[in-house]
Amino acid sequence: MLRCILLLIALFAAPAFAQPLAPDAAPLAPEMPPAQVLAQFHHDEINLLALRGDAHSLLAAALMAQADAGNPARPKALQTPALLARAQKADDADALVWWVSAALDCGGKAKNCPREEILTQLEKADPANAAAWLWALHRAQQTGATATARAALTSAAQATQFDDRFGALTAMLYDAAGILPVEESILRASDQPGVSPSGFKLTYAAGIAVALPHPYLDALGAICRKSPDEAGIAADCIAVAQKMSECGSLFARSAGLQLLLALTPPGATQKAASAQARTLAWRMRGIGGVADRLANDSRVTGIYVQSLRASGRESDAVDAVLHSQNLPLEPPVDWQPPAANATPQP
Repeated sequence: MLRCILLLIALFAAPAFAQPLAPDAAPLAPEMPPAQVLAQFHHDEINLLALRGDAHSLLAAALMAQADAGNPARPKALQTPALLARAQKADDADALVWWVSAALDCGGKAKNCPREEILTQLEKADPANAAAWLWALHRAQQTGATATARAALTSAAQATQFDDRFGALTAMLYDAAGILPVEESILRASDQPGVSPSGFKLTYAAGIAVALPHPYLDALGAICRKSPDEAGIAADCIAVAQKMSECGSLFARSAGLQLLLALTPPGATQKAASAQARTLAWRMRGIGGVADRLANDSRVTGIYVQSLRASGRESDAVDAVLHSQNLPLEPPVDWQPPAANATPQP
């Protein structure tokens, strides 16, 4: 399954966020190439966000600036590490700041990550979140700390929820992208036929949000599938998977359901997980069919974003859009999702 429905939008509108940022581009002009128009626009967004002192504005600027990583012309104060450090030190730094810090720390080929100081802050800010403890599991597996990994899995199993912060991050980036008005020249340069200003902001936010790594899920899969019968590991894995199956992130929900189906024997739990997976596939099919409206119809985009802001749950936003388009949330009795290796139908 795709990372989330926003990945569909992101792929549909890739030129909106895939352009490198040019820190010293010339003022906008009619003859300026589209890539340079977008580069200057995003450069100005970062500069304005960096002037603010709140954690989320600085966090958004740090994420946006990743597209320009390594450019020696960009001042260090406007590069991702400096902006992220400012977000971490802000008085209102919250779990989202430390979640993104953990993800960025594990980017590329990073090893033994996230760093201990980041984990400490994340666990302090988000102790009831199973996903936060999976970052600890990931680091423990990398460093060979078997006992620590086992303890992290238990902490995740005992947590009250699973939240990979995807919905909150997307909403935050969307709002940050509104620091400048999206003029017609920007929409033309984006090469997204029919895109609305709100759709442009959503595709940009989606392109950043879906790029964050999530190696903690591989860490969970490794411990759960390698040692399912060891001293309560299976029970802890099932507990984490059940929390994931009820979370707001479609990707994490799908991963949790797959893990439940793999770990549970035939019976009520597996039957329920199978039914959940079927419903999730149906809703993904439905929202995929209206993905272009999310980018082009400002009313539909508004419904999605409003729901995302209210709950921080991608699943709620998808349901709100489906409801607004009079699309059923539950599949017909005889409907089954296509097999993974099925040939796409025209």
